[in-house]
Amino acid sequence: METHQGKEGAQDRAYYRAKRVGTISALKRSRHNSTEGRTEFLAELSIIACLRHTNLVQLQGWCNEKGELLLVYEFMPNGSLDKISRIKAEAVSLDWSHRLNVAIGLASALLYLHHKCEQQVVHRDIKTTNIMLDINFNAWLGDFGLARLTEHINSPVSTLTAGTMDYLAHEYLQYGTTTKKIYAFSYGVVILRSDAFSTIRKE
Repeated sequence: METHQGKEGAQDRAYYRAKRVGTISALKRSRHNSTEGRTEFLAELSIIACLRHTNLVQLQGWCNEKGELLLVYEFMPNGSLDKISRIKAEAVSLDWSHRLNVAIGLASALLYLHHKCEQQVVHRDIKTTNIMLDINFNAWLGDFGLARLTEHINSPVSTLTAGTMDYLAHEYLQYGTTTKKIYAFSYGVVILRSDAFSTIRKE
């Protein structure tokens, strides 16, 4: 197996690209000596393994052996929505059809998580870094390490404040309660930022 390290994540994680028998996969590695890393690994594994949707990253396998905590996902050749604003290479236009794909894909994923699962899935970290782009720039929502399962109820649910500050609604920060409207705010921030990416850069 050939592997290439991608990055060290904010939550003490490393990302790899692995190639084996003609197939390229993305490996998400959590630090086994980190309590937070192990907690997020188990949370993500238990939730994402039960989800099936065309705009959610698909889990291909996992490993919890010899101190390694690995999640294996389908590889997304265009990286994250956030990444396209930072690659230093030839500029290519991110046209409206691509932006529309991102908007529709993310909305479809959130609709599924909030209304069509047996239990409502609260992602808690909707942001451009967690939206992956396939070869056709379709959006795939990933990173369920902070996600939680709740019942389908209309009243607000109290949770510990989690997520990325720029994407959090003010009422969530103030009261610590989450509703579907909180994630409509995060969705809006993502769309505004994707609209700001008037160019993408192709490796």
